[in-house]
Amino acid sequence: MNQEGSDWLDLVVVSARQEASNVMVLDLERPDGAPLPAWEPGAHVDVRCVDKGGSEAVRQYSLCGPGEGAFWRVAVLAESAGRGGSVHLFNTARTGSRLAVRGPRNHFRLPQDTHSVLLVAGGIGITPLLSMADALHAQGRDFRLHYFARSRSSMAFRDPLLGSAYRERVHLSCDDEPTGRISEIFQDGDSHAWLYTCGPQGFMKAVTEAAAEAGIGPDRVRKELFTSESQDADAGVQGANRPFTIILRSSGQRIEVPVDQTAVRALADAGVDVVVSCEQGYCGSCLTRVLEGLPDHRDEFMLPEERERNDAFTPCCSRAMTPTLVLDL
Repeated sequence: MNQEGSDWLDLVVVSARQEASNVMVLDLERPDGAPLPAWEPGAHVDVRCVDKGGSEAVRQYSLCGPGEGAFWRVAVLAESAGRGGSVHLFNTARTGSRLAVRGPRNHFRLPQDTHSVLLVAGGIGITPLLSMADALHAQGRDFRLHYFARSRSSMAFRDPLLGSAYRERVHLSCDDEPTGRISEIFQDGDSHAWLYTCGPQGFMKAVTEAAAEAGIGPDRVRKELFTSESQDADAGVQGANRPFTIILRSSGQRIEVPVDQTAVRALADAGVDVVVSCEQGYCGSCLTRVLEGLPDHRDEFMLPEERERNDAFTPCCSRAMTPTLVLDL
């Protein structure tokens, strides 16, 4: 379940433009112009870059252009408080640059039914919701898009949204303007709608709390987190770490995971390759099937009902509540 989009592609930047005060939009193509793999709304790719310390890093970006064709489009936010990967891309990626890109992968797909959809974006969280809005409009689905940002100047894709065929469904709110609040975006009849929200953790917490008050149950909420790169993946849980053993179904190999090492690092040291991107439990790239044992879920990706099944975990940050985990590897 980790092999989707696992090969790195050598792509060239065919267009680089500043979309907002701190957002750079990059269009990427194969050097020979051959078509890239098609993708569905909600998909993302991994891009190799360099962090503040000069080390190789991998950052994730949602695809936000046409779903099929010769190029992929991503939007890069220069996060000054982060670890430097996105700032490096923002400052160095220009027309003609070459980038190593992997994907696409999609853990944030639209529902395949006829219920209305509420799209709620915070800042750069607009990127996966752009293609969703385009797709919902093309399908004739009922939807609304609420976009929150600090200011108009920081609102990437503001003008295309306001010029779109569905502009009457777009609602913009800025911190420096007397515009709508999160608590005001829900309406009578929204209890049966799907809620798709993307943005910082605190923002999405406020959105989901307001949704609950409006009668939207957690089973109808889908989230994708855009987090500061400065967040520590193990913040608040390091003291609770316990050693455990991973057993590989394919070979019976036993791999020890000490308290000071993640499962994905222990696997890598043992020569077992697992696709990994954010390494913080947000993206689901490393999601691995669990055949025996009880995971200690520490990710922000899986839905509550998915965690309850205990048949998969994210080895980049999650651990084990039992002495062993048997993995489908």
